[in-house]
Order: sequence, then C-alpha cells, then structure tokens
Amino acid sequence: MVQGNLAEGGSVGRMRSLLGRRRIMTAAVAGAAVALGRMGGAARVAEATAGDPVTISGNVSTVGGTTVLNKTGGSPVPTVLILNSVQDGLAVVSSATIGISVLGVTYGVFGATNTANATALYGTISAANGFGVIGTTSAASTGVWGNSSGGVGVLGISGGTHAVFGSASQPSSSGVFGKNTSASGVGVTGTNDSGIGVQATSQTSVGMFATSSSSTAVVGRSTTGKAAEFFGNVEITGDFTASGMKSAAVKVSDGTVRRMYCLESPVSFFEDMGSGQVTDGHGSVSLDPMFLSTVTSDEYQVYLTPEGDCRGLYVESKTSGGFAVRELMGGTSDVKFSWRVVAKRAGIVNERFAPVSMSLDSKAGPKPSSQREIQLPTLPPAPSVTTAPH
Repeated sequence: MVQGNLAEGGSVGRMRSLLGRRRIMTAAVAGAAVALGRMGGAARVAEATAGDPVTISGNVSTVGGTTVLNKTGGSPVPTVLILNSVQDGLAVVSSATIGISVLGVTYGVFGATNTANATALYGTISAANGFGVIGTTSAASTGVWGNSSGGVGVLGISGGTHAVFGSASQPSSSGVFGKNTSASGVGVTGTNDSGIGVQATSQTSVGMFATSSSSTAVVGRSTTGKAAEFFGNVEITGDFTASGMKSAAVKVSDGTVRRMYCLESPVSFFEDMGSGQVTDGHGSVSLDPMFLSTVTSDEYQVYLTPEGDCRGLYVESKTSGGFAVRELMGGTSDVKFSWRVVAKRAGIVNERFAPVSMSLDSKAGPKPSSQREIQLPTLPPAPSVTTAPH
C-alpha cells in the first residue's frame, strides 16, 4: 500500500507545475493504466483533489502479484510525486525482505533537500545486527558516495560502537581511504578531546605505515608532553639525528630509574675493549674479526692501562689484525693490562662535523630549521550534528 497527502497552496502549485497541470497528469495516469492493462491486470487508478488521500491497492498486474506504475515518453517528470507537510511522505514496511527496491539508469535512489538542517536520505534500524543504509556495487564503482562543496561529505555518528566502519578483503585495497589534493589539507584526520586520535592495529603485519616521496613520512608533535613514545624494540634504517641528548634509562641502587648519557664525537667511531698480559715485558692482542669487519682497521687508536707495578706500557706496532705491547725502558715485568680500541665506522661517509639542516633557538632550545618546519593545517570544526534526525 502506498499513501500520500496532496497539500494546499504552494505544494499543489509546485506539483501541478512539475506535472504540466492536470492535463498532463491525466495523460500520465492514463498511460500507466494502459501499460498495466497490457500486462494482463485490471488497473485501478484514482486521481485526488487537493487534500484528499490517495490509495493504490490491490494486484493491478498479473506479474508476480506486483503493483506497477509505468510511465513512458512525455516530459521528464516523476512517475509518482508525494507531498506531505505533516508526516512521512512515503512509508513502506516489509516484514520479510526489502521494503523498497529501486533500479535506475543514473541513480537508483536520489535524495535532495534545499532546507538547512534537513536530511536528504535517512536510514534507521532498531534491531541488532542490521543496517540503516547499505550501499553495494559489483563493478569497479562506488557503493556509497558522499560529496560536499563546503561541509561534510559523509557523517557517521555512533553512541556505542564505530561511527564509520570500512572493511576490505582484496589485495591492494583499503578499508578506509582518505585523499586530499590540497597542499594545506589532510587526507585522513582523527581527533579526540581526551583519548586516542588515531589508532592502527594489525595482528600479523604493520600496524601503521606512512610514506612520503619527497618530505617527512611521520611527524610527531606535542606542546607539553612527548612527541612520540614506543613500547618495544625500535629499528631505524638510515641516519639517526637528535638535537637533544641521547641517553639510556637504567635502574639504580635506590630503585629509581636514571639517565645514562651517550658519548658523542665529531665522527662515527666504534670501539672494543679487553685485557691482556705482558710476559718478560712483551705482549700482543689479536682483535676480534667481527669487530674488524665493522671498522676501517688500517687506522685505529689503542689505549693501554697497566694493572700492576711496571715502568709503563706502550704500543710497539699495529697491524690490521691486532697490536703488540712493550714495557717502557726495556722493562721485563710480568703484568696484566686492559686495552681499549677506537676505530672509524666502515661503510659510511665519515665527514668530520658534518652539517645538519637544523638550527638552534636561543629561547626555546633546539628546533627544526625553517626548511624542515612542518606547518600542520588548521582543521575545520567538527560537524555540529550530534544526534540523528527523527
């Protein structure tokens, strides 16, 4: 059953203008009746005056017990136009399956409104495990499409679970995809007044992946807290540069956790250390081959510390595999010693005091230079709609 109410005044005028007055309405209705008659059914057609209810009921066609309104030719006007200024213009209830099924060449369903704070298309459901609105496509097209020239293209609001949920099962596809072609815009934005703004998880692969072909892939910024925090191991492929101090957090004897700072040098050094012994004033040390594979072993420094009474020790000679130790002034002591070797790291350009594109601010401390400063765009305000329309 389809019910509607034709209202007085402007609504009737708009409807009559749209349908070309009563003459065109009568022709359209007659055409529909003829078409239905050809389908073998006894069509029952009624025309209402302003304010009268219109009821179309019964089996007016013989095809599967379906009521058919058919319009062919003529001006491009709607087959059915329903105006109601009091309640729903069209209410369709199905107790078994689809309430309304629409097939269109351009749009299956088109909703439009020119009134502020109104809803063009609204779907609701009160049962569990259901859907208010479903958009689906079997071709390379769009299931649900939202467009806005100044506001929100698609708005999702939920009081209990996900406001917007995206799922994908095909390779090279995305559950949720956001794109912005403006240099000052954002592809995907997540905000939260007191909790997590964006959360990414994965059971077997990367939780979050960011890439950039010419700029910074990931920027973390905090005005009062930490810019980033990691729980677990961190791997870096490439250079690591910090304008502040680098340190390790270690637990000390009083139970507190304190900082232990890294030593810095103008070039990148690796070091190794160990112990040895001179016998009758002579000794030698063979360096670890694994350590030698990481440094430029043709030039390294050795630091010796005797661990007993003697005239002193010095490095008599060095090779790419180790070094020889002698006691000073021809001494013949038998004494242990500790050693420390420092060598330049192999496989990199070891430039001394290499320049970095960072600057220091006398007031705020280290900060990125103007070439690397990331200016985050000003985000538009969140939609003011907090509840779904009724």
